[in-house]
Amino acid sequence: MRKHRASNTAKMVAYQRALGNLIPAVPGFVDPVAEEFLPEKWKKRVEKVRDRIPASPFPFWFRGMGIFNQFRTVVLDKAIGSALPFQQLVILGAGLDGRAWRLPGLENTVVFEVDHPATQLLKRQQATLQSLKAKDIRFVGIDFTVDHIVAKLDESGFNRNAKTFWLWEGGTMYLKPKEVAATFSSIAELSGRHSSVAFTYMGKKAGKVPGSLFLRLIGEPIRSGFSRDELVRLALDSGWDLTEDSGIKDWIRGLSPGMDLTERKVGMQWYERIAVAVKC
Repeated sequence: MRKHRASNTAKMVAYQRALGNLIPAVPGFVDPVAEEFLPEKWKKRVEKVRDRIPASPFPFWFRGMGIFNQFRTVVLDKAIGSALPFQQLVILGAGLDGRAWRLPGLENTVVFEVDHPATQLLKRQQATLQSLKAKDIRFVGIDFTVDHIVAKLDESGFNRNAKTFWLWEGGTMYLKPKEVAATFSSIAELSGRHSSVAFTYMGKKAGKVPGSLFLRLIGEPIRSGFSRDELVRLALDSGWDLTEDSGIKDWIRGLSPGMDLTERKVGMQWYERIAVAVKC
């Protein structure tokens, strides 16, 4: 993201969720609060779509990406639900995520949203108007390329001995591999017994990290990707044991068999995957 500006990808993901909530394409997808965290001009775009509900709320050029992000949301929601109860939920690169305001089962959970202060400024302006599902929400401002997450969370009242669920959605690909590894090592250091982490990462295509001209143009280029073997090694070296690893083909089979979704329709996110790991 560009310095001093809220993340463009954070806005785009929330916008896609808001549109998807009008007519969900993936069973189990729901996000009624996504629209509430958008800037006013983005809300007006959602309203225009609502006034003329088409067969699909997405423009043809990012329909595949919008449906992909519905799958990603559902899979990660299920991972969180399966791990309950836990005392702390830490969302790394939280952006405009609405889980603390919409997910059931968080009544006894403190949610820590960790992100760049510029993005959090936009989020906090809207958050005061929403009703929390979680026990409490704490905003932790951080620049992942400069700041140390351990110190930042300690300052926010994080309990190292509590069972914690870490969620890192759509963030690893924007960091260099060494920065990803450093973050995983840091959260392992902070994690109590039975803690776990669910995260997205960019897989490789023919041994190479897929690129995106669009992301480069908005100042948020892809900087890392991992093969399965590389990911397992990175997780173990950082203090985590990988237990699950899945991609869009698995999600289609499990949630919506027969859906016509292809790499061409989705774009580079076709190679984005979700992994779950527990502390070693």
